[in-house]
Amino acid sequence: MSRRLLTVVLCCLLAGCAVPTGGPAEEIPPSEVPFGLTSPSPQPTAPPTPEPSAASGQVYLVAQDDRLVPRPREVTGASLADRVGALLDELAAGPTAAERDEQLSTALPPDVELAVADVSDGTVTVDLSGPAEVPTGQASRRAAAQLVLSATSVPGVAAVVLTLDGQRIDAPLPSGELTAEPLSAEDYTVLLTPAPTAAPAPPS
Repeated sequence: MSRRLLTVVLCCLLAGCAVPTGGPAEEIPPSEVPFGLTSPSPQPTAPPTPEPSAASGQVYLVAQDDRLVPRPREVTGASLADRVGALLDELAAGPTAAERDEQLSTALPPDVELAVADVSDGTVTVDLSGPAEVPTGQASRRAAAQLVLSATSVPGVAAVVLTLDGQRIDAPLPSGELTAEPLSAEDYTVLLTPAPTAAPAPPS
């Protein structure tokens, strides 16, 4: 075969293998399409938004005999921090009109602001801000007790750490001792009983 004839044959073969670039597009019957190619691609779905849940909590108020008494509050929130924060708002608001009629009060300053700064392993950090003057003496112990007993009444809270404007503070125990350790409800159960009255002096 001459060189010229071989060249012509090769050109014809290459032309036959080339991908066609012209002509109208042909529709492929659905029966010939591989399974799955005609199915629409699944769209990514956003994670579900947590539904707010309700929890029964209690705010602790000061009775006339200086003991602390619980009063129920229904709080809601999508997270534990939200539920504790809602209960602390109730505590900061002080007793209701009906509770004031019961002679209940609070040792917390009227302009105090309470916020949940952190929640970790059942320990809630409560930050106090707002008041120019903080309670002292017995009032400071009752105020700390109100905070701890109220916060730990929410299911899931075991202990409380107190901060003032973001700085951790030593909290007073009923004995007057200061501690930087996390506080539990058991630390303040002594304040749930009526204050002891002085025994009458024996007649002279």
